[in-house]
Amino acid sequence: MTEFVPTEAGLYAWPEEISRKYKEQGVWGNENFANWLTAKLKQYADVILLSGPDLQSGEWQQMTGQEISAVVNNIVEHCHSIGLGRGDKVVMQMGNNNAFVLTFFALLQLGVIPVMALPGHGQREILHFVKLTQARAWFVSAQSTSFDCHVFANELLNTVPTLKHVVVDGLDLKPHPSILSLLGFTKATEAQITALEFPGLAADPAEMALLLCSGGTTGIPKLIPRTHRDYLYNIKASAKLCELSSQDRYLVALPAAHNFPLACPGILGAIEVGAGVVMCPVPSPEIAFEYIENAGVTMTALVPTLVKTWLNYAALVTPPAACLNLLQVGGAKLDEATARRIGNELNCNLQQVFGMAEGLLNFTRDSDPNVLKFKTQGRPLSDLDEVRVVDEQGLDVAQGKCGELLTRGPYTIRGYYKEESANQKSFTTDGYYRTGDQVRRLSSGHLIVEGRIQEVLRRGGETISVETLEAHLACHHGIKDVAVVGLPCEQLGERTCAVIVSQDQNLPKLTLKDIRQYLAAQGVARYMLPDTVTYVEYIPLTVIGKIARKKLSAQIHLELNKQRQEIQTV
Repeated sequence: MTEFVPTEAGLYAWPEEISRKYKEQGVWGNENFANWLTAKLKQYADVILLSGPDLQSGEWQQMTGQEISAVVNNIVEHCHSIGLGRGDKVVMQMGNNNAFVLTFFALLQLGVIPVMALPGHGQREILHFVKLTQARAWFVSAQSTSFDCHVFANELLNTVPTLKHVVVDGLDLKPHPSILSLLGFTKATEAQITALEFPGLAADPAEMALLLCSGGTTGIPKLIPRTHRDYLYNIKASAKLCELSSQDRYLVALPAAHNFPLACPGILGAIEVGAGVVMCPVPSPEIAFEYIENAGVTMTALVPTLVKTWLNYAALVTPPAACLNLLQVGGAKLDEATARRIGNELNCNLQQVFGMAEGLLNFTRDSDPNVLKFKTQGRPLSDLDEVRVVDEQGLDVAQGKCGELLTRGPYTIRGYYKEESANQKSFTTDGYYRTGDQVRRLSSGHLIVEGRIQEVLRRGGETISVETLEAHLACHHGIKDVAVVGLPCEQLGERTCAVIVSQDQNLPKLTLKDIRQYLAAQGVARYMLPDTVTYVEYIPLTVIGKIARKKLSAQIHLELNKQRQEIQTV
């Protein structure tokens, strides 16, 4: 039975007998991140491992393992000089440039635990992270935040006693003794810490290495504690499955602090095999296509909304050169129609990835037939991943039936950081993580994602997967983008609303009748047909590119109420 008692502040351990099994089977090693990183930068000392915008000039910069090591050492020394040390927490909110990688590596070498905030997180989230973790510093890219970085830095320093410094990348600093320039941290000091003296080298592999942010669509994100040994396994196994090699160049198009581009295999997987990491400041195809061409990018990762943007842009220009070999797509379900377009229109192979920062990763394989590549979201990364699909009573459903995905394994956490109440709801007594994902499991082990539990509408007693309905609507030639949300209804519980972005604003909009007839012709069940339709200029997204359903539903509900009031007034 699981007892949510952390082994250290906020970290929940695997049971001893399970830990022993993972060690005996060679899944968990004795490395920590400082050991691993020191060895990799030495092994690939003369290899260009990092390319992207320079911190000072913003111009293109390439760095070998040796050059990375030198700058990382400088940052380590400066961090040490302001009192940061092994076990301290630091909130890291930085954009996609070389400074992200250099800072992240330095914190790992120092044994500091980075809290991987995303550029899209606002003041509310950052304040929560700083307070919850008692962070001693906040590293931030001023150009990547949506708020006045300097004003908020002063507020934090004045109101949170544990926060001692703010280190800023790319801001003209105003006088404040505790607000420092990251650029200064990259310069050498008189007294350098040698590699043998890195505090992080002494870390136990079972200790917490970093804190990721949960990818939920509502509320303050929870923090996910990843240990050295589980995250290193995550990285190495992903790189091996994807057949990543030193000949590859990986483009970081999604926010680098997200688990997908960081470690699936991402930045860290590339370093594992000596591949090049290319930092792309924004994921727009206008910029990304240029980076792919110039840097010889062979692999990248996107969310489905960005895939559609890239496909639309590729139809107008010459798509990227043939160097791009593999496009990973994850973060939300990719509809089959879009999946089938990728090979011909972007000239690359598709790999669907269904995973979560909490652990479990599923990949389609290169050897899979197209029907599995296009219609499923892959199967588990590891033979030691344990997967169950259960009904509302927690009972296993028959193969092929829809239910909630539960999982545990060598890289899936046993509890959120300092979230005792959430842990009781999110984990079973025998250690399974309740993902909240509705899936169907095939005989091959591949999973088909049907949506989130909270992304399932209940209309008149029927259950509707919004993602399934969205996939059908997305195939209509007149629809550029679409989201399905539920609206309160006394008679039905929820009404189904299709929120549409038109493919061509100059053409007449599709009516509700048009849409219902189209869906019926596709064989969509009558109870799944939308009750109403509305049009927007764009679909709002969360900071990690998922549809912001709660925000969209509230927006549509407000507009419809306003329209009713206007009609009554008339």
